[in-house]
Formats: sequence, structure tokens, C-alpha cells
Amino acid sequence: MIKRRDVLTGVVGSTIVGASAVRAQAWPSQQVKIVVPYIPGGATDTAGRIVAEKMTALLGQQVIVENRGGGNTIIGMELVAKSKPDGHTLLLGTTTLATNAALGLKQPYDPLKDFQPISTVADIPDIVAVHPSVPVKTLPELVEWVNKQPQIVRYGTSGVGNQPHLWAELLRSRLKLKMENVAYKGVADTLRDVLAGHVPIIIDVVLPTGNHVAAGRLTGLALAAAERSSICPTVPTVGELGMKDMESAVFYGLVAPAGVPRPIVDRLNALVRQIVKDPEVIKRYNDLGFVMTGSTPEEYAAKLQFETERWTKVVKDNGIKVEG
Repeated sequence: MIKRRDVLTGVVGSTIVGASAVRAQAWPSQQVKIVVPYIPGGATDTAGRIVAEKMTALLGQQVIVENRGGGNTIIGMELVAKSKPDGHTLLLGTTTLATNAALGLKQPYDPLKDFQPISTVADIPDIVAVHPSVPVKTLPELVEWVNKQPQIVRYGTSGVGNQPHLWAELLRSRLKLKMENVAYKGVADTLRDVLAGHVPIIIDVVLPTGNHVAAGRLTGLALAAAERSSICPTVPTVGELGMKDMESAVFYGLVAPAGVPRPIVDRLNALVRQIVKDPEVIKRYNDLGFVMTGSTPEEYAAKLQFETERWTKVVKDNGIKVEG
């Protein structure tokens, strides 16, 4: 016999599902905002604006970019984490969703619980390159050369605790390289000293470093990606060098505040996955050094979990500390 309580439960459940579907059909009911947690003008800002432009065309509703830089992206991420979960405020998330936690930075939100992953968007892989005066042409030759030097060899990065630096430390440990980091305040300063020969090695993302490799001003030794880069196609991947598990990149994706109804999440996911397959978007992103990705929400969530655990171990094993 069917009990009245069971009937009521079914009615309530179907009402909730129905309401969620109605909200999804009504979305977007207003302007959609993508928060970019950096100041205007950089590659991340440009990447966010390309997505916003394409999303506007597909939705027939304006999608804007709001720059909220500062606090190692924490300011912008807090804004989104504490926004109404209705799908109208989104975040162009970066690797800092994983690395800030790995570094032990104080965050007014839980990066793995207070955001709803939508889809990955693009990667910009790491690269190892050396000044032409360094007598090596391959990564194995670099290992041999570094460990033969009477003094510890310095390598340049664009900062302490950012993703390229963490990967550099993972690579240093993996290959047992006698090297120490020289951290600059940005890749422009790093490249200045490496191109001048003051520091022999640079480990950073593929752009702009890869442009100098392509021009012959630096020698590229390894790219931390599954496929070679169109920026500097002569540089072998870590997989080609027998280290597929060393693939690594600064990665970007779209996230929303936790609690966004699943039908809206699915609509957003479908939009992003359509955008990342657009030939014009692919070309514009490739020119910035990005490799297009795209994923399910669950795959993106798993990636954030993996990257958080991966870099937490690197930080702990190498005693990396940053202020904040």
C-alpha cells in the first residue's frame, strides 16, 4: 500500500526538480559576469575576454569581464565564492585554486568546497631553456653539466611559489639536480638576466620564453606537455624524454559558486566545451601560448584535487615558503 508520506515525498522531490529546471530555462536572466583575478592587460585577462565575447554571442546575453586582482588571486576568488549561486557570477579560475592551498596561504573560502567546477578551458605548459653559452642541447646533457659544476647552478623563475617554480622544484628533485632558484618579480626580469647570460637556466611557461627559443636566443630542452608547442616545435615533450608523469602547466577553467543548480552547470559546461572547439578561439589562444582543453565538471574537480595534492607534497618536501 502506498503511504501518504511517500506520496508527499515524491511530490516535494518532483517540485524541487521542476523548480531547478525552470531556473535553468530562465538562465541567464541578467548580465553574466566572469571575474578575472588579475589586473587588466595580461594573458589571463585576454583569455577571459575571449571566453566572454564568445559566450555573449552564443547566449544573446551580455557577458562581461570584471578584473579583481590582488592577494595572489584570493580577492577575486573570494568575491565569486561568496556570490549568489545562480550562474550569473563566474570565475576564470587558475592554478592558484590548487597552489594557494598547497602553499598554506590563508583563504576566506575552501577552494575545493566553495566552488562548482564548470569546465577546464586551457593550459599553458612549462618549459626548460638555457642560454646558448651553456654547452648542452638536451635535458640529459643539462643534468650531466649541472652536476659537474664546482658551484651550485642557479636557475631563474618568475617568482616563489607560483606554478612554474613548483614544477621546477619537482624537476630538480626528480633529476637530482644541484640547482637553486633565483626568483624574480616577473618573467620579463627573469628573461632579461637569462638572455644576458647572468643566469644560465630559465624554467617558466612556454610564452614568452618559447619565442626566444624559436628565435635562437635560448635553447629549449623540455616542454611539460603531452604534445609539442606550435610556439617552439623543436622542443621535445617530457613524454618523449621518458617522463610523462612530469606533464605540468598553468591551467585555466571556469568555476561558479558552490550550489549552482545542476541544470545551469550543465548549460555552462556545454557552452564552454563549444567555445574551446571554436577554430577562431583556438587560434587566438594558441597565439597566447595556450593549449585548449575542455572537460566535464567532474573531471575538472578531480584535476583540482590532484593538483592540490601534488603541489602540497612538493611544497612540503622542498620547504617552500611564501608570505601571506
